[in-house]
Amino acid sequence: MYKFKLKALDKEVLINGDKSILEVFNEEDMAIYAPCGGKGTCGKCKVKVSGKVNSLTDEERKLLTSQEIGNGIRLACKTYAEGEIAVQLVEDKLVNDAKGKLRSEMYYGADPLIYRRTEKLTAPTLESGETVIDTVREAIGDLELDLNIIREISHKIDYTEEGSFVVYDNKVIDMAFGKRNNRLYGIAVDIGTTTVVCYLMDMLQGKQIGVSSMQNPQVGYGADVISRILYTIEDPGGLKILRSRIIKGIDLLIREVCEKTAVHKQDIYMGVFVGNTTMAHLFWGFNCSSLSRLPFNAVTQDMIVESSRNIGIQNMNQNGRIVFLPGIAGFVGADTVGAMIAAELINCSENSLLVDLGTNGEIVLSTPKGRYACSTAAGPAFEGARIKYGMQAFPGAIDHAAVADDIEISTIENQPAKGICGSGLIDIVSVLLEAGVISEDGKIAEPEGQRNKKLAERIVKSGKTKEFLIVNGSHENNLSRITLTQKDIRELQLAKGAIRAGIDILLNVSGLTVDNVDRLLLAGAFGNFINKESALRIGLFPELHPDKIIPLGNAAGEGAKKALCSRIILRETAQHYARTTKHIEISSHPDFEKAFMEGMYFR
Repeated sequence: MYKFKLKALDKEVLINGDKSILEVFNEEDMAIYAPCGGKGTCGKCKVKVSGKVNSLTDEERKLLTSQEIGNGIRLACKTYAEGEIAVQLVEDKLVNDAKGKLRSEMYYGADPLIYRRTEKLTAPTLESGETVIDTVREAIGDLELDLNIIREISHKIDYTEEGSFVVYDNKVIDMAFGKRNNRLYGIAVDIGTTTVVCYLMDMLQGKQIGVSSMQNPQVGYGADVISRILYTIEDPGGLKILRSRIIKGIDLLIREVCEKTAVHKQDIYMGVFVGNTTMAHLFWGFNCSSLSRLPFNAVTQDMIVESSRNIGIQNMNQNGRIVFLPGIAGFVGADTVGAMIAAELINCSENSLLVDLGTNGEIVLSTPKGRYACSTAAGPAFEGARIKYGMQAFPGAIDHAAVADDIEISTIENQPAKGICGSGLIDIVSVLLEAGVISEDGKIAEPEGQRNKKLAERIVKSGKTKEFLIVNGSHENNLSRITLTQKDIRELQLAKGAIRAGIDILLNVSGLTVDNVDRLLLAGAFGNFINKESALRIGLFPELHPDKIIPLGNAAGEGAKKALCSRIILRETAQHYARTTKHIEISSHPDFEKAFMEGMYFR
C-alpha cells in the first residue's frame, strides 16, 4: 500500500499500485477530464506527479511534449504509484462554468404543479365519530393522501395549530403544524454530457435566485455518450458507478447553491431535470445496451416522476418530487424538449432551425406544418476533445482569432494561452481558410505558395503531415507551444459534416430549402461565444444572414426552469413536443453519406 496525496482534494489515501491515478481520482469522486475514457489515446488527463511512479509509457512519449515531461507532467490513465506520491491537477479548477455564468433575469411565472396550502383542522368529537384523516379530508377536500403521509399525520396532528400542506399534482407530499415559513423552492437541472447546471428557483415569485455548475462527474469515463454506454456494458458495475457519480454530483450542486443563497434544503420540494437519452438512462439506472446498436431505441422516453428520497438526492426535502421531462426518440431526449420549450416553437409561424452543438448535435426543424428532429454524431470536438491542444473553456483557452499582419489570438480571462477551446478552433480555421493557409478540403497548404510570409513561417512539418504554429512555446514567458494539426482540422470537419448532414436531411424531409429558413436558434452555452461569421465562413451552418442566427444560451436549462414554474408547460407543452415531433434517424437515411461528405468541405 502506498500513500497517495491528492493536492486538489487536500487529502491522503492509501492505494495499491495496480490502480492508475485516473482510477484513484474516479474512486474518490473527483472527475478528471478523460475524453477517451482512460484508453491513453486523447492525452487530456494531464497531472503533475512527484514521487515514485512507473516509467513513461509509449503513449505518454507520443502525447506529451518534452517541456511537459520535463515539468513532471504525466497522463493520469497511464501512471501508477510505486511508492509515496503527490498529485496535482494541471488545471486549477475542474468546473466549466460557461453555462452557470449565463444568468437570467427572466420572470418564469408562478403557477407550478406544487404549492403550499394552509388549513385549520376541526378536532373530532365523540358525537361525530370522525377519524383523524376524516378531519384532514374535511379541511383539504379531495387531495390524495398516501400511506406515508397518513403515517406522518398520525404523529404530527395538532388541532390547536394551523396545518401547512405541501401539494404536488393534487397529492399531499408533506405537512407540518404550527408556525412555518411559507417558502417554496425548486431546482431545474440540466444534465449535459460535459457540464451539469443546477438552477435554484423561488417558486412563489417565479424567478431564479441562484445557480451552480460543474463538469459532469462521469467525464473520467469518456467525453461522449458512446464511451459511457460501452463502459456500462463492459464493466458489470459500470452502470451503478455512473449513476452514483451523477446523483452525488447533483447533490453537491444543490448544496452549493443553497449555501450561496442561504436557502434551507428542507424548503426545496420539486425538481425538473433534463438531459439527453443517455444521461437519462444513467440517471435512472436503466440498461443502456439498446442504445449501443440499431435501432438505438430507449428503454423509455416517458416523463418520469419520483421522490427525492427514492432517488437518493439528500440536499432537498425528502418528500419532494423529481420530474424528468420526456424525450422524443433515439438520442433526442429531454434536453431537446427543454430547448424547444425555451424556443417557444408552438404556434410559431416561422420556419426555425434549433441546433445544439454539443456532442450529440441535436437538431430540430420546426415549421407551421410540423416538427422534425434528429441527433448527429458531432462528437466532442467543440469541447476541445480529440484536438491535440484542445481544452474546455477554462482560463487560458484560445477563444477567438484574427489575421492582420500575423495571426492574433485572445484567451479566456486574458491568461497565457494553454490550448484551444471550441470557439477558438472555429475562429482559427475560419481565418486560415480566408488567408489561404487551409483549403476547402481541409488541407494545410505548402508554405512556399503563401503570400503572407509570417503565416508561411508558421506552417511547419510534423512527420509526414503539417501543422500550423499558433503559439511558440517559451519557458521565459510561461507559454505552451500550441499548434493546429491536420488531424485537428479533420476532427472539425467530421463534426461539421455531421451537423450539416442533419440540417440538410431535415430540410429535405420537410420539403424546405435554406431559403425558407427564417431563423437558426443556437442552443447551448457554446452558441453564446461562437463567432457567427466564422461559423458561416467554414460552412458549419447553411448560407444565412448572420442576423438570422440567434443564440439562446443554455436553452435546455431554460426550458427546465419554465416547466418547473408552470403546470401547463410541464403537463401539456412538454408532452406535446415529445409526442408530435417526428424523429428522423439520419444514420440510416439514404442521403446521409452524400450529405455528410458534402458537409465536410469548408464552403
